[in-house]
Order: sequence, then C-alpha cells, then structure tokens
Amino acid sequence: MKEIKIYNFILPPFMLFVFVPWLWLLSLAGNFVIDSIVVLIISLIIFKQFDLKLYKSTILKVWGFGFFAYIVGVAYLFVVGIDMEYKRGDSFLEQIETGIYYAVNHSHFDSIYGVLFILSGVLLSAILIFLMNFFITFKNTMLTKTQRLIMSLSLAVLTAPYTFLLPKELFY
Repeated sequence: MKEIKIYNFILPPFMLFVFVPWLWLLSLAGNFVIDSIVVLIISLIIFKQFDLKLYKSTILKVWGFGFFAYIVGVAYLFVVGIDMEYKRGDSFLEQIETGIYYAVNHSHFDSIYGVLFILSGVLLSAILIFLMNFFITFKNTMLTKTQRLIMSLSLAVLTAPYTFLLPKELFY
C-alpha cells in the first residue's frame, strides 16, 4: 500500500483572506466602514462640518485604492517570502532570510527581521494609500494642497493594514 503523507500547511494571517472566500466580503465591508469613518472625521476636522459632497465624490475611490493597496502588500509579502528558506548560518544575510522565512511560514514574532519584513508590507500599503489618494482621489476636489495632504496622510496612517501584524495563533 502506498504511504500517504499529510503535511501541516499553516498560512500566515496576511494570506488568510486569499484562501477563505467569506473573509473577502467581511474585509470589503469592514474597510468601507473604516474608510468612511476616517474620511468623515478628517472632513470634520478640516471643515469644522461634514461635507456630504466631498464624501460622496471620494469614498469609492478611497475604499478601492485602500483595498488595492492591501492586495499589493499581501502580494509583496507572499512573493518575497515564498522564496526564503531556513538557514543555519550566523551571517547577517542568513539571519535576515531566516527571519523572513519564519515570518511567512511560522510566526513573524520569532525574529526582529520577521517583524520588520511584515512591517515593510504594512508600510508599502500605507505609501500606496497615500499616493493614490493624494494624486488621484483628492486631486480634483475643492481641497487645498495642504488639506489633500492631511486627508491622504490620515488615511494612510489610520487605514494601513495593521492586521498583517496579528499573530497566527489568533487564527489557528
């Protein structure tokens, strides 16, 4: 009889939504609510009142670009991390590669390099959120350049995918 081996395949939390379809819906809805709250609060801070016209004209772009930035961040973490392997060396580069390997295949809290690697994915997404909102979403609105900067920076900082940093132990 042929021997069958079953390997333990545990995904890092940032990859969960790729393979669990209902998480897409939850993530889309959650991101829309969070993006709406941030746009509304920052709008209140900038204008001292709620601007429904600004909200209606920008929220779908803010939401879409934010979700696109999350997908780019996940793809970056996956593509870079998939080629890494465990190394037993003491060299600086081998420690970094092992840290990234653990971040993708085990827990990113096993190594400072794993944490930094996951943070780089969060940072990449945040930068994309800022750039797309500053140069596209709020470009042709009544906002001044300073207001666009404040709105875009606020969205980038407050809506970055910090969930990438959640430990896998919360999910399994």
